[in-house]
Amino acid sequence: MARKFQGKYLNEIIVDTTYLLPILGISVKELGEEDYNYIIENFRMIYPIPLLAELSAVVIKQTRKKGLKEIPIQAIEGLNSIIYLGKVELLLLRGEDLKIIYMLLNLGWRDIFDSILYATAIRLNKKILTMDKDFKKFLKQNDLKYDILITHKQLKSSSH
Repeated sequence: MARKFQGKYLNEIIVDTTYLLPILGISVKELGEEDYNYIIENFRMIYPIPLLAELSAVVIKQTRKKGLKEIPIQAIEGLNSIIYLGKVELLLLRGEDLKIIYMLLNLGWRDIFDSILYATAIRLNKKILTMDKDFKKFLKQNDLKYDILITHKQLKSSSH
């Protein structure tokens, strides 16, 4: 469990959908078990509620890709644990987030889920754990705060 200080986690990070996939039984080749355990043990993961749609879509896509007739039980139980067991702090959007989301989309970024992550991170002044190099490049090219996007490798090296 992440270290707590008077009920609050010392380390909180906003996570991209990729980092929740192992909870649903979907492996991510770039993310080793040791790296994932480090994140779970040392950080409170924050996930904007609208991204649950993206997470669900990935589960359905992976299930179809494998030719399965049903969603695997681990995916169902994993999603339920994210939503109901507090493994991840689910966060609602705020009205002010829309300004940032709209700005990013107007600048040409096409992924609304990335835009939601970014808006949430800006509002909370937190880092985003993501492997999305293209989004980071886009932010940098548009003179926006891009150093808040970090990978699990950067996260681990900066914590030691």
